[in-house]
Amino acid sequence: MNCANDMCTGRRDFLRRIVAATAGAALPPRLFPGVPDPPPAAAFDENMSVFMADIHVGPGSQCADAKKTFKATVDEILALRPLPRNVIVLGDVACRYGAGEDYDVALPILKKFTDSGVAVTIAMGNHDRRSEYAKRWPDAATKSLVPGRYVHLVETEHVGFLVLDTLQGLDGRPATDTGPQGGALSKDEKAFLERFLADREKPVVICAHHPSGDLWCCGGRLDALLRSSPCVAGYIHGHFHRWRQESEREICLPSASAWGDRGYAICRGLPDRVEIECVLKGFSIPSPSGDPLVMTSAHQGRHRAKFAFK
Repeated sequence: MNCANDMCTGRRDFLRRIVAATAGAALPPRLFPGVPDPPPAAAFDENMSVFMADIHVGPGSQCADAKKTFKATVDEILALRPLPRNVIVLGDVACRYGAGEDYDVALPILKKFTDSGVAVTIAMGNHDRRSEYAKRWPDAATKSLVPGRYVHLVETEHVGFLVLDTLQGLDGRPATDTGPQGGALSKDEKAFLERFLADREKPVVICAHHPSGDLWCCGGRLDALLRSSPCVAGYIHGHFHRWRQESEREICLPSASAWGDRGYAICRGLPDRVEIECVLKGFSIPSPSGDPLVMTSAHQGRHRAKFAFK
């Protein structure tokens, strides 16, 4: 009897070892040891998008504080649960001149999003250079809706985000030229936008680096065209480094990491509106020596806005 019990116990132990070994063997090997696996699909909110603007990073000591803040901001967004499905950056990724070295600093940090399964869409700001950006992220140019510009449509269940390219002209400016402050749409971009708004039925939020009142399209200011388009729910831009709701349908974003208001915005698309929550980390101003930046608690906290669908 004791032998039989011993045999049963041994058989159970043997079966448990087989199951454990089989379960272990079923796990796929890690292709990149030390690199975290992307979160499962259930960890994403398909209707949540995060907006950043005016990153202004580069390799020099002048950008050291912005680079540190940018890294912390990216890590904070990646700690959100659920994760946003999209991150949209509204221009001025480069520090000042649009040098290639600036993108060599910024894009590996942004790649942390794509490595985690978060899609990244980047607009051009007045300090950027398309040619240098294209060398490091060539797919963005290939997928653009307007050749020669970075124009992309980010679709979600309830609303789309049309990201425009408002960087004036081409990249022929001198290496130490910071670029024209004002924005502009190219002829092809204006024609595309006019067709897009005429055909669009689903709500859309127009996004760009520059404010709509500074841009011209179809013989008038862009803000007038947007107000007359039933599909347009609102307009989001950067450039001024300040969080403010400029009108019922237009908001300005803080800087993600440079001077002025610092922070980012979380957008949630709902069946009848877009809710926008700005996460402000404080206000920064240059010290008398120019670097580092001095942080204050001005405007710190969470601020909300919304665009109701027409």
